[in-house]
Amino acid sequence: MHKNLFIFFIFSLVFFSCSSGNTSEDEVSLSSEEFSYFSITKEDKSFSVDDFVNAGWKKSKSFITDALDKEGKPLTPDAKEIWYGFYNRKDIEIRFYENHLKALSSGADSAEAAVGRAVNANSKGGIITSTNNRVSYQSYVIAGNAVILCQDLINNCQDLADRLE
Repeated sequence: MHKNLFIFFIFSLVFFSCSSGNTSEDEVSLSSEEFSYFSITKEDKSFSVDDFVNAGWKKSKSFITDALDKEGKPLTPDAKEIWYGFYNRKDIEIRFYENHLKALSSGADSAEAAVGRAVNANSKGGIITSTNNRVSYQSYVIAGNAVILCQDLINNCQDLADRLE
């Protein structure tokens, strides 16, 4: 009796595993959109620190724009200003560039380097907290001439970018 129950259980697992593998194209594309770690918006705009403050971002401190990595290469090439602060109780770093094209090229490259590295890493951008840990960024949004680095998923940064006028 137990042997038959066991065989039925295994057969059921195999049957349900095989039948649940069919997904439509819509489901696949929705999944990839839900887990996006970057976006580009407001291509024709130029923003300042005050625009972000007016949108609800809490400015904390600025950082130098000419910091170098261990090889002597700029961490944030072409950045004009770098500010660290908070939005919805999450760490948000904003890097300002001369224009949208610079944000798309130099800004995106340095954001890619910063996204997803280890919290205690000693290179690739990001700020060092009072406990000597580095903020780990998980996503970013390019909004006009600014690159917004997000501590967590893209939702908070996208919301902040959407509030910009």
